[in-house]
Amino acid sequence: MTRRTHASRWILAALLLGACTKTEYVERDPVNPPPDAASGFVGYYDSDTKLTTCGNCHSSTQAAWVQTAHAGAWDALPTPQGANCVGCHTVNEKGNAATGPAGYSVVQDAAYHDVQCESCHSPGYAHATTPDAGTPPLANMGMYDATATCASCHSGGHHPFAEQWAASGHNDSAGMASPASNPSCVGCHEGKAAIQRFTGQTSRYRDSVGTKTIVCTVCHDPHGSPNTAQLRAPIDVPDVTVNLCMRCHLRNSTPSSSYTRNSRGAHSAQGPVLMGEGAGWMPPGFFFDSAGAYSSHGSSLNPKLCAGCHVVAFSANDSAGGTFNSTGHNFRPNPCVDGGGVPQADNSCAYNSTARNWSSCTNAGCHASASVVANLFNTERTTVAALLNTLWKDNGNDTLNAFPTDSGLLAEVYAASPGEFNGSNGLTTAEGALFNTTMLAEKTLYDHSDGSYGVHNPFYYEGLLSATIAAMNAAYPSTRPPSAEVRAIMDRALARPAVRYTPPAGSRIAAHR
Repeated sequence: MTRRTHASRWILAALLLGACTKTEYVERDPVNPPPDAASGFVGYYDSDTKLTTCGNCHSSTQAAWVQTAHAGAWDALPTPQGANCVGCHTVNEKGNAATGPAGYSVVQDAAYHDVQCESCHSPGYAHATTPDAGTPPLANMGMYDATATCASCHSGGHHPFAEQWAASGHNDSAGMASPASNPSCVGCHEGKAAIQRFTGQTSRYRDSVGTKTIVCTVCHDPHGSPNTAQLRAPIDVPDVTVNLCMRCHLRNSTPSSSYTRNSRGAHSAQGPVLMGEGAGWMPPGFFFDSAGAYSSHGSSLNPKLCAGCHVVAFSANDSAGGTFNSTGHNFRPNPCVDGGGVPQADNSCAYNSTARNWSSCTNAGCHASASVVANLFNTERTTVAALLNTLWKDNGNDTLNAFPTDSGLLAEVYAASPGEFNGSNGLTTAEGALFNTTMLAEKTLYDHSDGSYGVHNPFYYEGLLSATIAAMNAAYPSTRPPSAEVRAIMDRALARPAVRYTPPAGSRIAAHR
């Protein structure tokens, strides 16, 4: 072999080797074949990185969803995974429009691990392969179909969110205000309109039944959010325009200049009452220092504010000997319970330490025991009732009548000077006092009241009502002065550090600064 021939062979070998290692790139189809082809559930595009097939196009939604607990549902299961658990931790027929076993229920593939887009939106293969067909899979919004909504998993003894929500006022939001016939109500009483109000975007869902009430997706964003529990707004911000609960529970908290005896009055003013800001008619000389009311339920001692008392989870022993995990989604701070401590739908039981659960108060560390809390509650309720009855004691028809049909300062003024309530001469002292009285009355007496019996803000309740009584006595000298019992309550209420009050001349009480 010549030297030239040997060199030629090396050159040929090098060329052949280069040809074998040449890299060619082939674009991967953005849609995986569905492991369960019959159902059309595509699941993960890459299960290791938790990239859903849907996320190849809906990238911003994918980025938010992957931060949620749903994206870690499979890893949250105990090992080995129980057959009773995997149904709510994988993509299958639960929670969507699928009518029979599908997804992980048919093919146990890692592509179906976790609670993904299709768990709520239904199979996505047809839409992913023909995205311009105009038929995107939409999720159900309501809570009435237990197999096709959040309720398919978020229910039962494990975590009965759906059952407790069904016993709450949020489930009756449509019936309370007939929102379909009143456009001014829908933003807080109708599901789709509430979501649009919160997000600025029109919500799209498959069903219409769920739009009638305040369902899960009104408060929780299924795609994820920076707030705890995927809430659409924070619950720990003491701002009535930002706080999730207060964005609806702040309506009509101050009277208009044309307020009359027949006006509706305050409407869901719980947020402003809790914070002690912008709630009610301010009598001349009255100011409440909300920042100084350090022991109020609207202070930093209760960082979750509304939810700190109204959404409290606890466990109890049910009648079958098992454990009932209350989620707090009946939104009652002190629900009636049965002998085992399980919350009941009926809320008419006595306010004592055994008939109700007071863990929302005792778990916070501010109150020592249920008996202490129950005593404080009943004492405050009695105190507030004494102040309210001094202003107006209704005969039961929810309408101010002249004395002696009704009693109290407002009934006396209405008997002597009914023109004080006609709304034509600016807001009178009597009209302002009536607004405060109905705003802070017990719920059983006035449907749109704060309804907390004083608990939302005891200092504000007592201070505002005391100043209102003093203003009435000063504006209408012929009205009778408060009893010695009520006068003692007023003196104590108006002497608190959070209250600044200079009574008008002739109010028969001392000034407090």
